[in-house]
Amino acid sequence: MGIAAKIVEEWGYDEVNVNCGCPSAKVKDGCFGATLMFDPPLVAKITAEMRRQVNIPVTVKCRLGADDKDKWEDIVEFIRCVSEEGGVTKFIIHARKCFLSGLDPKQNRNIPPLKYDWVFNLKKEFPHLNFVINGGFTKIEAI
Repeated sequence: MGIAAKIVEEWGYDEVNVNCGCPSAKVKDGCFGATLMFDPPLVAKITAEMRRQVNIPVTVKCRLGADDKDKWEDIVEFIRCVSEEGGVTKFIIHARKCFLSGLDPKQNRNIPPLKYDWVFNLKKEFPHLNFVINGGFTKIEAI
């Protein structure tokens, strides 16, 4: 991922993002996307190495949870670990959990309930970090 981040930077992008939110069926076999939500220390190692390789920001897009790892304490620990150990300061939060079995990616964008309040509470819990809220917005006025 460090090498990939260097390529992204060389191509002129402003930041590089690690997607820990994709609920595709393929992610279960490859240990990427939303399966990374189960292993915050691994995400921290990945992002720390990426940050060592580039000068642009390394950000993380994630869900509020995946499968049964969907408690408030779980997302707080994920953010804590990835920010403190991985050095990430910006998180793009899809404000709902995902199911890696039973729902396809389209259903995962609509069926699990949105929890915008959790994202607002994450900002209160981690006021020094930047959070971008994502998911469910269909009109600019709703943002």
